[in-house]
Amino acid sequence: MKTSDVSRYNRIALGINAPIYAYYAARILEKTGIGSGSCLDVGCGGGYLGLALARITALDFIFLDLSQDMLRCADENISAYGLTGRAVTQLGQVQAIPLSDASVDLVISRGSVPFWDELSTAFREINRVLKPGGHAYVGGGLGDPKTRDAIRGQMEKEDPEWLENRRTLPRHDNRHYSDALEAAGIDSYTLDRGDDGMWIVFRKE
Repeated sequence: MKTSDVSRYNRIALGINAPIYAYYAARILEKTGIGSGSCLDVGCGGGYLGLALARITALDFIFLDLSQDMLRCADENISAYGLTGRAVTQLGQVQAIPLSDASVDLVISRGSVPFWDELSTAFREINRVLKPGGHAYVGGGLGDPKTRDAIRGQMEKEDPEWLENRRTLPRHDNRHYSDALEAAGIDSYTLDRGDDGMWIVFRKE
């Protein structure tokens, strides 16, 4: 992204879209029960989901992204949110996570999953870095229907082409994900498409 695009994206994510991340952070804590330890935010962008989760947990964070520009943005947000000492950024990709085996308690991601190449490799890597008993919670969406409707109205004012651009995002059926999970050796998982988006959750035994 251009610097101006990164700045605009960050402004929207921390402003209009903030309720989305707050909603999913609460869901992640509710569903996994993991409120301390270490969390890896994959495809983190400016760190928005992790930042929201940091507000309601004692977790430490590793923010992973392919874009150095977005990681610089994440570093600025970490500082602005007073998370220096609890969070670090790491350049890398989900297909080759630069972390040791069994090193994190929780892996999260919102919005990047449909773009992952070599999907089974990505899930295998996530499972590798999870500690036994750790959880993965990855997927995407715009929150619950009330949140989604509010965001949609604001975003259409911000960017009249927003809705049309969303229609061009990659869309995959459940089989696409279930085949990749099972190829990665992950047989026990939940793949839920509901009012709040598409989410994959699994626990490492």
